[in-house]
Amino acid sequence: MALLPFPAVIEGVIAELRWGCYTAAGIHGYRLSWKRTARQWSLSATVVLADAFKIAQRPLVFDAAVRDAQWEFDVQSFDLAGLHGPLTARLGLPRTRRR
Repeated sequence: MALLPFPAVIEGVIAELRWGCYTAAGIHGYRLSWKRTARQWSLSATVVLADAFKIAQRPLVFDAAVRDAQWEFDVQSFDLAGLHGPLTARLGLPRTRRR
């Protein structure tokens, strides 16, 4: 995927944070933002349930269906108080595959 020359926002409902093939956290409601000046993606989301052990492992991947593709972003850093509630994260560039 080419880097976007303009700010962009993608919103969705269902997604997850994964550690390998395991679901570390279930997400209901998210917002992805591309910051052109910082050249990075950021995530704001609501975690509905997380596994304490799996969410502490690395590497984590944010995984979401966007239209007819599956998007995966490496999680560079994140902030989550507890095992549910608001989540903010810095993400790497996306990898996409057709569903």
